Amino acid sequence: MEIWLKQGSTEYRLPILPAEVAESGQQDNKTETVNALGEVNLLGLQKLETVTLSAHFPKNPMYYDQYSGYPSPEESVKLIKRMKKGGVIRLVMTAPALINYEATIESFEWKEQDGTGDIYYTIEIKRYRRPTKKRSTKKATAKTVTAKAGDTWKGLAKKYTGSSKNAKKIQKANKMTNKKTPPVGKKITIPQ
Repeated sequence: MEIWLKQGSTEYRLPILPAEVAESGQQDNKTETVNALGEVNLLGLQKLETVTLSAHFPKNPMYYDQYSGYPSPEESVKLIKRMKKGGVIRLVMTAPALINYEATIESFEWKEQDGTGDIYYTIEIKRYRRPTKKRSTKKATAKTVTAKAGDTWKGLAKKYTGSSKNAKKIQKANKMTNKKTPPVGKKITIPQ
């Protein structure tokens, strides 16, 4: 297995694999009690997955290193801190975990504890889901009404657009800027 943290042109492969790798995720389901039926499960939306990695950055080569020529523990700490500040990263874990998604570093704790120069760390990584804007693809359609006795441009504007200030817009849309009132029985287009 390989574990990579990527951000822009920066790529960092963990030199030592954690003793265990676990991904947790939840569903935002709710239960309700329905009369004469009992408890039911109402399905909610998926919550974001979280991965926690704990291992160490070795000062000297170890027999269980994943590769050689990795950065020093101090450089590794600086790099992870920069990635944390930089926002979104890509977490990639090869088989058997098979994870490859955008994420953020939620927390990064580290300490040097045994005098070897190794730095022990825990990184909590949370999946990142980009917000999407749903746009309406429906175009506003104009409404057509038939003018009745007593209708005025301002009255129609107020009734169908919510503001009498749209009276001139309605007159213009119907090519009747010279008419003081809408002609009775005439179909009037109310633009949206």
